[in-house]
Amino acid sequence: MLAAAVSACGGSSTSPSSTAPRVTGITPRAASIGGGVTVTISGANFAVGASVTIGGAAATDVAVASASSITARAPAHAAGPADVVVTVNGQAASLPGGLLYVVNALPVISSVVVKGQKPREPTQFADLDETVSVSAAVTDAETPVSQLTFTWSADAGTFSGTGSGVTWTAPHTFATPANVILRLTVTERFEASNNAGGTVSGENTVGTSTTVRLHDSAKEVGDLAVDFLTAFSQQLNPDYVIRNFTTSCSGTPKERADVAGNQQDVVINFYKLGTADTIVGFTGRCLFRDEPGDACAFVPAEWHSYIKGATYKPEYAPHIGQTQIVTGTDQVTAVLENDQWKLCDSAWDQATSMFLSREGRRPIEASIRFKR
Repeated sequence: MLAAAVSACGGSSTSPSSTAPRVTGITPRAASIGGGVTVTISGANFAVGASVTIGGAAATDVAVASASSITARAPAHAAGPADVVVTVNGQAASLPGGLLYVVNALPVISSVVVKGQKPREPTQFADLDETVSVSAAVTDAETPVSQLTFTWSADAGTFSGTGSGVTWTAPHTFATPANVILRLTVTERFEASNNAGGTVSGENTVGTSTTVRLHDSAKEVGDLAVDFLTAFSQQLNPDYVIRNFTTSCSGTPKERADVAGNQQDVVINFYKLGTADTIVGFTGRCLFRDEPGDACAFVPAEWHSYIKGATYKPEYAPHIGQTQIVTGTDQVTAVLENDQWKLCDSAWDQATSMFLSREGRRPIEASIRFKR
């Protein structure tokens, strides 16, 4: 380390006034030539609006904590001692050689990765209440990573653990989708020699942040599924009915054809939809019929439909003029695409079906299964 004289006593003010600022110390006493470390300057008669220079260069992020304490971010400076000067209302006080700059490389944060536990879950993603791992890749030329101090903070949610690998639990409630900023400060502490034959404590700090996209996926997908089935039941324009489907799924054109074909053959006179039960598994497949999807919404449904034709489904031909009543569960699958949930496919799992005719009720043939 570069040896340099560092003042160990209080500085002097350029003004004899009793209200003039005084500088008596600084912590830490040494910093890297790259600057960036937050220093705490002690003294007296500090006030809001104070400015700080170190080695003739302006410090940044100056904050007056009290009349006796100021924090500031040190600028870069050549190796050697640098005077610390505080100016308040035109009156200046200095601590000659107060901060010793040394050649010491700053820690380097190359990445911060957020990852959940589900197989296909994207990085930098979390759902409400989900606990995800947060890993920082950090190196330092002089200090082992295990001896660095890691300080984590976030706009919302809570951290557990210490060091470069921790976990973060997303908040229970939040307006989603939303960005949540996770912040990391890495501190390196070291000793530097001065020309008086002693050592002073030094400190380097670097910081970074990463953005986590926070979702309430179960609600978002469930709402999309119910919206789709509502528009289907109201027999709105097919393009509108499938507006929330992604074009990247092979099921989308089939779904549009099914919606349009259904409107050719039936008139839905009554429908009832239940609450969506949604699984967000990020497995790539859903349970019923092994449909593609990273989220699967199961919506109970009942439809009463008047059969007016058999163009799309020839099996309707014997039932033209009758009313069909079906109950079951519609599975609607979804994928996360460009940070937005989009529907992918729909599959009808029929529980009961019957026709009402002049002869009264009779159950549908067991061999016939309708998608809708």
